[in-house]
Amino acid sequence: MKKLLVLLPVLAFSINVLFAQDDELPPPSSKPQPTTQPTPQPNAPDQNQVQGFSKPKKLDLSKFIIEPNFNFGIGSGIVNVGVSPYVGYNVWKDLYLGGGITYLYTGYSGIPVYNILGTEVGTATAHTNTYGAGVFAQYNIWRGVFARAKFEMLHSDADNITPNLVTNAQGGYSFPMVHVTIPDLLLGVGYNLLRNKNFFFPIIVSYNVLYPITNTTYSIYPHGLVIQLGFVNVF
Repeated sequence: MKKLLVLLPVLAFSINVLFAQDDELPPPSSKPQPTTQPTPQPNAPDQNQVQGFSKPKKLDLSKFIIEPNFNFGIGSGIVNVGVSPYVGYNVWKDLYLGGGITYLYTGYSGIPVYNILGTEVGTATAHTNTYGAGVFAQYNIWRGVFARAKFEMLHSDADNITPNLVTNAQGGYSFPMVHVTIPDLLLGVGYNLLRNKNFFFPIIVSYNVLYPITNTTYSIYPHGLVIQLGFVNVF
């Protein structure tokens, strides 16, 4: 009986401690409270995503000008066929900078050939291939009127028809080849016949500043004054 009286207070104290611990725990049916998250900003970058490079700006095609020059001409014993496309880009207000390439084939026929005594012994054909590149600056003045400066460096591989005296082993006639590099600087004004901002069909009157020091025998500009109508050099 005495042992029972001693155990009762110990048992009561133990039950009281257990109930006190249960009160500190959340009830079984309660849900865990979510952790407070900061409110995302509309334009804030996602920190979980890797930031890439910004997209490059698209090329503005409306700022280009295109001049697809062609050259075709037939004369007495001569034919010219060539292309000279040029493209420019609007860099500031009405100022355009650009460049292009040139290729021109010139064929000659019926060239007289003489012997050492000066007697004509027959005729021969010859040809010239001219190719190169150039740059230009153009300023649009008003309603299709423009001013232009164009510099070209052209190279010619040509039959030297000056001696008119070369005979090959087959009994025909040919000429020695010459290789000439010719610079040209054309300054002039023009008018775009199409009245189109991006596509040019111009008439241009220019002067070749380097004409006095140019080898006109092999130049595609045989005169100091150069007149271009449409895609063809007419003078």
